Amino acid sequence: MFLAALAASASPAHAAPRPSYVDARVTALSPGRLLSSAPAALVDPRRQRVALRLRRYIRPLFLTWALVQIGAFFYLWASGGAARLRETLRRRIRNPLALRFAFGAVLGAFAPLVAAPVSLVRYRIDVGFGLTRQTPASWLHDGLVSSAIEAVVVGSVVAYVFALVDRTRLWYLWATAGLVVLTLVMAFLEPVTVAPLYDRFTPLPATSPVRAPLTRLARRAGVGDAPIYVVDASRRAASSNADIAGFGPTKRIVLGDALLRDVTPGEVLFLSAREFGHYAHGDDFRLSLLWTLIFVMCTALAVVCADRVGFRRDDDPLARLALVFAFLGAFGLLATPLYNAYSRNSESRADAYALELTHDRVSAVRAYVRIADATLATLCPSRAVRLYFYNSPPLGTRIARAAGRPNPCP
Repeated sequence: MFLAALAASASPAHAAPRPSYVDARVTALSPGRLLSSAPAALVDPRRQRVALRLRRYIRPLFLTWALVQIGAFFYLWASGGAARLRETLRRRIRNPLALRFAFGAVLGAFAPLVAAPVSLVRYRIDVGFGLTRQTPASWLHDGLVSSAIEAVVVGSVVAYVFALVDRTRLWYLWATAGLVVLTLVMAFLEPVTVAPLYDRFTPLPATSPVRAPLTRLARRAGVGDAPIYVVDASRRAASSNADIAGFGPTKRIVLGDALLRDVTPGEVLFLSAREFGHYAHGDDFRLSLLWTLIFVMCTALAVVCADRVGFRRDDDPLARLALVFAFLGAFGLLATPLYNAYSRNSESRADAYALELTHDRVSAVRAYVRIADATLATLCPSRAVRLYFYNSPPLGTRIARAAGRPNPCP
């Protein structure tokens, strides 16, 4: 059924206008109109109506995606499946460290496997609404690569934590330190090892019209030595993007090919300046630390709750990891607004930094309007939706701030 649905997802999309329509319309907006009009008068009203319909699908789908995994982990433990998996692996793997790694890796792969039907529905919705250009084969490739990486990471963490438990009573302190180090190492390696598995990166040509002004802007922001790369992201998404990846020797500025091809040079500089702002404030490092802290707290609560549940006769700490993961997923859902609140703060600070660095309000407003149209983002979602789902301020607020107008989003 899964393969049949995947094949069906290859059908062409008809729900959204072509991205070229968005780019032509937004590029044609005059500077005077951009700075004097309300956000609702700048975006395409038809696409805003489509955006509202889209949000009615994807928010319940996100909760379904999370709850399916939580329920699957609980059933895996309650049915004895986790204990049977442990025994199956134990008959084949004699080394305790390798056994724990293998068990954790299977659990890491189990989560995306049980959520695959929901992920497929989300992919099909993105295709239907024109938010992705990925072929089914490319989508499946990315899912398999992500699942493999997740399995290796989860397996490594499980083996590491159990080895600490065997050796010291202060295992939780060493585990926390290890998670921080792992997060930093992954951020260091991601642009040179993980990202190329998904996309192709090439140096920005010296002949590019934005090369010189972007280099000058990067020097003013303190990242002038970072190499500049172009990523072929337009084959998978219709929106434009800029990013800073890695740190130290792997630090680099990454521009989407659509950003260079479809938007104005001022927008390229402004969106890049936002990423420079994240770098100047150490936002990536701070968010990594916050994520690690939330993960550790949620894990501790999950272990405490799992300890309150009676042991099965075939249980041991390894088999009960499935129950711990179920509680961890539930607490992760509850902690999502905390992470998003800090992220919204960081994004607001990056917006202000980019305006101060570029002094280009017109390009800032144009960039936000383009994002709203291209990604089908609603300008002013409800307060409850913003608090839970949004990791950046609503675009209506960002457009108004950039133009120096009153905030339309209460």
